[in-house]
Amino acid sequence: MAALNVLVVDDAAFIRDLVKKAVRDTYPGCDISEAVDGRKAISLMNSKNINLVLCDWEMPEVSGIEVLQWMRADERYKAIPFMMITSRGERDHVVKAVEAGVSDYIGKPFTREHFVGKITKLVWKHLKIKPSQAESKDPRAAGAASVLGATQAGTKPASGDLGGASVLMGAAAKTPPQVKASADMGGASVLMGGQAEKPAAKAAAKPAARAKGLASVRFGSGGTAKLVIKDISLQELIGVFRREGPPPALLEQVVLDIVDQDSGDVARINGYVRMMQAQEPHPEAETIQIIIRYVDDDPEKLATLSRFIAKVR
Repeated sequence: MAALNVLVVDDAAFIRDLVKKAVRDTYPGCDISEAVDGRKAISLMNSKNINLVLCDWEMPEVSGIEVLQWMRADERYKAIPFMMITSRGERDHVVKAVEAGVSDYIGKPFTREHFVGKITKLVWKHLKIKPSQAESKDPRAAGAASVLGATQAGTKPASGDLGGASVLMGAAAKTPPQVKASADMGGASVLMGGQAEKPAAKAAAKPAARAKGLASVRFGSGGTAKLVIKDISLQELIGVFRREGPPPALLEQVVLDIVDQDSGDVARINGYVRMMQAQEPHPEAETIQIIIRYVDDDPEKLATLSRFIAKVR
């Protein structure tokens, strides 16, 4: 059996750790290298043999598409399988990646099952290596592993501790002091079509002033939501959304689109669910407060985010 030497490239340590965990569980004994940007990835490929590349698109220094173009121009890497892992799922980006010679493409956020399904097909097609039988076939176990993997692999997402990040869906749960939002729903009534529960008088006194804008969020489990932003910083966002199905899981990957309505600029930020809390005191609560911690360090994204924060604060 051929050796599997994998290179994982992403500027977000949280994403790299999730990908490495899934690869190790699927192919025990494989060799995994990692790089925080395209420049380091190219340097690493010049110094050792790599036969599978799993790479982000948007990175500082050298982007994923530039890494792919470099590989396809180099005889050593012309035929090496390359999977693009990115939050840019627009058709023109997919077309550009295909034209550059991408082997496969997966959008963020993604589930463990989807990622493992893609990588096993890619590895078998190009390298004829089968996954280990130790990999769980139970999607529920795989889903749990995707959450546990981030912590058991030694990851300390962004802040180091999760700040009480149990799934706080009960009314008695407390929000950490550093991110505590006002007890009233503020702009959340927008999501409820004007039907938000009482205390209505309290919300009516200053409704719109609480909302700092809107954002769209895509969850790794496949759902989407519109968030009313209650507070925002360069590290995390506190928002509320109307639940229309099962809530997302703790530590689940998300992609946030935060739009500056004046300029039209979009900050597309990768992150994870840090905490949730129901806004109504019953198990079927429809309005959920969520805290999303960012994992991106891209200077361009953070600059767009900074401009947005300066306007709403």
